[in-house]
Amino acid sequence: MSISSVSNSGFNNPDFNSSSPSNCTGFAPGHNIHWIHGRRLQGWEHWADVAVTADPQLDLIYLVIDGQQQLMWFHNVGAVATALEAAVDTPQWCQRYSTLMVPGGFGSEARSSFFYLARPERVLPCNGSPVRAPESERLEKPGS
Repeated sequence: MSISSVSNSGFNNPDFNSSSPSNCTGFAPGHNIHWIHGRRLQGWEHWADVAVTADPQLDLIYLVIDGQQQLMWFHNVGAVATALEAAVDTPQWCQRYSTLMVPGGFGSEARSSFFYLARPERVLPCNGSPVRAPESERLEKPGS
């Protein structure tokens, strides 16, 4: 997949600010993509092909990047699985912003192509109130 196809594959979708159809209001890793996060992804060119398996029963996502397996978590693993079933091209991974992009996922019942994943040690469950990443882990401002 080329960089141009990545940057045109879903950033204009109207649901980009909401990674899943849940009522979660969190923007920490494992939850929704905030619009600022989305803007940074628009210009990001360092995406890597990734093999992905989403297991809703275990509540885990498995990424295989360059032969290395990583366990990840998302607050709605079923949405990731649904998006993967509808994928029209190879999923892409952005390590810097911990974001999985699934081309064609927006056209599925998941209604999203982008998922902000968390490592298991960074899981913060949805609790009905806004969930934010700790100050030390928030995305830095461009140019800093």
